[in-house]
Amino acid sequence: MSLVPRLSPFWRRPLAGAAAVVSLAAAAVTVPASPAAATSGRHIDWRPCSQDASADCGTLVLPIDWARPHGATFGLAVARRKATDPAARIGSLVTNWGGPGTSGVDAVVGPYKDVFSPAVRARFDLVSFDPRGVGRSSPVTCDMAVVGPQPTTDPATQRGYADLVGYNRRMAENCRSHTGAIYDHVDSRNAARDVDALRAALGDRKLTYWGVSYGTVIGQQYAELFPGRIRTLALDSNLDHSQGVRGYLDTTAAASEDSFNQFATWCSASAGCALHGRDVGAVFDQLYARAEAGTLPDPDDPTSGITPQYLLNHTQHHFAMMGSDNWASLATMLAAMSQQPSRPVPPKSAPDAGQGLGYDQKVFCSDWQLSLDGPGALAAAERRLARIAPHMRRQTLAWSVMTSCQGKPVTLTNPPHRFRISGAPPILLVNNLHDPNTPYAFATNVARQIPASVLLTYNGWGHGSYNRSRCIADLTDRYLIDARPPANGTRCPAIPPVDTPRAP
Repeated sequence: MSLVPRLSPFWRRPLAGAAAVVSLAAAAVTVPASPAAATSGRHIDWRPCSQDASADCGTLVLPIDWARPHGATFGLAVARRKATDPAARIGSLVTNWGGPGTSGVDAVVGPYKDVFSPAVRARFDLVSFDPRGVGRSSPVTCDMAVVGPQPTTDPATQRGYADLVGYNRRMAENCRSHTGAIYDHVDSRNAARDVDALRAALGDRKLTYWGVSYGTVIGQQYAELFPGRIRTLALDSNLDHSQGVRGYLDTTAAASEDSFNQFATWCSASAGCALHGRDVGAVFDQLYARAEAGTLPDPDDPTSGITPQYLLNHTQHHFAMMGSDNWASLATMLAAMSQQPSRPVPPKSAPDAGQGLGYDQKVFCSDWQLSLDGPGALAAAERRLARIAPHMRRQTLAWSVMTSCQGKPVTLTNPPHRFRISGAPPILLVNNLHDPNTPYAFATNVARQIPASVLLTYNGWGHGSYNRSRCIADLTDRYLIDARPPANGTRCPAIPPVDTPRAP
């Protein structure tokens, strides 16, 4: 369960293609009585990164609990690439790559090192970090052999719900015991305080920040805590931390169904769609029914069967990626499934959740109130979502994190609330019109609540906006470099998908 994006720079490919992109305290929000004292005097001892000596790596020692700034500490792992034009350098661009749980160090030294345009890389030191509880920053660690496999009984029944709650609590207790004190302090509000300490250690008077997907939650929290310390804050693919469980589930389900409808419309008009001329909704519903009955073989491995969750996951993954060939690839996959003879097959084994599930549970359940009142409420939610999204039924990420929070296995330390941000400079909100993971409705609701916000829309598909078009990239770059946002309500045209998959 991850919102993490996988971005590729648009200047490395033709403009006709969209980039491949995969990938919620108290009601009163206050800063410490002396926030400057909490962050002053901290520094980073930079050294060449072991993975790539052209980047610098270091550790920033920070409090585990910001309410006790002189108590126990942990090391925040940080990486940077220096500005390519030192004479034109503005400062540091701090980035967060979502997830939750993506390693920012790996992003800087590895796959995302060239995501930003040459103009941005010339003017800023690109800096990122492993958020507390992730990677090299005191990671959340769990012994999955002790926790055991996830229950398979229906959680909408008394027995199934009890099994689920028991599993969630075993997971939390086990991860807490293996992780240590930081386990109870990995919510996004604490992460936002870490970002401010990082800003100070970098020597920047004000923060220049770009966060994508779950990284927008940290940015939103920063704006609440430290509005006067913002230079520019670019939030790409926004989550809405003001949502309760019903709004969170309903809005994401509607967005997933919208993506399906966009795909079906394209398929009916495109001869390059493997399902062209067929009722795409009916084909998908038949596949889902066969998956529920255990009679849908995997075309790539006919000895194992496609489960309903697997079908939804892979379909929504294609919607989130939404590169130039993803609709065509999805259509080919669904067509291949529909051609498999119907017969009983054992379900595909689920991948080992490992550390990631424990971290996702802790962050989501600390940031969002997602626990429902028993199996009846969960069954009612299923029925409601089936009406909202008759083909997709639900958004799989939202449903997964909701179920992991049943029984309130961890303390809700950073509950959702309406935004309270005043005194901030213009904040850039960027979102795709048809995003299945971070719905456009989230971005518009966030924009309504933040007086300083400016909403920039990509009129296209997929999860993640930067690099989907030169229009989005140029407007984001101008905001980051010159602190000049586009006019509120600006829209960038969609880049239509191509009909056929790219050659391997």
